[in-house]
Amino acid sequence: AIASLATMTKLTIKYWPILARGSGLYRMMAEKGQDFEVINDMNQFGCALFGAETTNLAPPILVDGELTISQSVPCHLYLGRKLGYDAGIDVPEVAIQYMEDLNDLHTELNRAANPSGSAADDVAELKELITGGRFLKILCAINRSIKGPYYFGAEPTYVDFYACGVFEMCEGKWLTPLTPYSGDTIAEHAPKLKVVLSSIRQLGLEKLPKVPQVPPAFVLSAERCATWGSGR
Repeated sequence: AIASLATMTKLTIKYWPILARGSGLYRMMAEKGQDFEVINDMNQFGCALFGAETTNLAPPILVDGELTISQSVPCHLYLGRKLGYDAGIDVPEVAIQYMEDLNDLHTELNRAANPSGSAADDVAELKELITGGRFLKILCAINRSIKGPYYFGAEPTYVDFYACGVFEMCEGKWLTPLTPYSGDTIAEHAPKLKVVLSSIRQLGLEKLPKVPQVPPAFVLSAERCATWGSGR
């Protein structure tokens, strides 16, 4: 059974020194008064992808006593249920679907942002994606998923916190730098999502790690953004 309230046991999050997929986890714990520590040293992650002989592939990693969980979706689900951030979620599989929808959006943007794997790429594929096609279809579906003001109604759930983490990446790396050219696509096509993000970003600020949203090197440069109006 999962406890429904913050516990005296200190929780540990192992993650990179950025907010990104850790943002929602930090905010949930801060708002509920849950004691936690953050480990940024990759050598202490214990990830199989980095050479450790464990069942945990990649961060974020959540440690609660003898239990260790990795990957962002299960970490948010477990922590959200533990801390009582699951009001209105009668079928957890629906919540998982919504989180995977958010992941799909990030995946589409990431693919379009690096079509050749070069930091010198123009933004033609990002422009094509953002102004039509799968991006808008996914974005509009996400907006329809939100009852309002949060995903499942009046109270924030772990899905709302998860959305905040995904958009730390989507906006931090691509959408915000491109806003002077593309306009605010979230406000235009997903106004309910915009409300969710604005609301969640006001939570847990005092205990939020003082780290960047994303690695600065991953943020679209002004030079790349300026290719928005040029053809190939």
